[in-house]
Amino acid sequence: MKRPIHHALVRDILHYLQAPEGLPLSKGERLTRFVDFLSERHRIIDCRKQECRKRLRRFEYVLEMACPTLNKTHDTEKLITTEAGTGTRPFTPATGQDALGISSRERIKWTRVGKLRLIGMKMIQDRGRFSLTLYSVEDVARLLMSPEILASWRARPVSCPPR
Repeated sequence: MKRPIHHALVRDILHYLQAPEGLPLSKGERLTRFVDFLSERHRIIDCRKQECRKRLRRFEYVLEMACPTLNKTHDTEKLITTEAGTGTRPFTPATGQDALGISSRERIKWTRVGKLRLIGMKMIQDRGRFSLTLYSVEDVARLLMSPEILASWRARPVSCPPR
């Protein structure tokens, strides 16, 4: 399944790559600045800074270029695709809780009543088999942009449907 690439993210990445770097930086510093730059503009990237740094390490040489040249266009496209993939991957319960600043109890309760929408399950095999619920990036982004929604959910007592 091909994921949509957000045009604002592409624009920001290209803007960053074309801006001349004033100071000589190490590879790690350059990568950190790049991820920080994107996380200031995109809340989903901000929630996944560590994951972004990890996935973009192999593209540090692209960040070294003063200006992307034609023969490096393919590498720049791969960097954009990788970063867009990080920003569009579904949230696991733990990453969703961290991103929204909610407790596991709130997540479970709001999932049961349908306020937090599940988009699927992922089967994991690690010392046995278990399933992991996945939450929509769009829903988490919407809640990040409107924290008053979470506040209203907390204010109202929620009755859970019977099992």
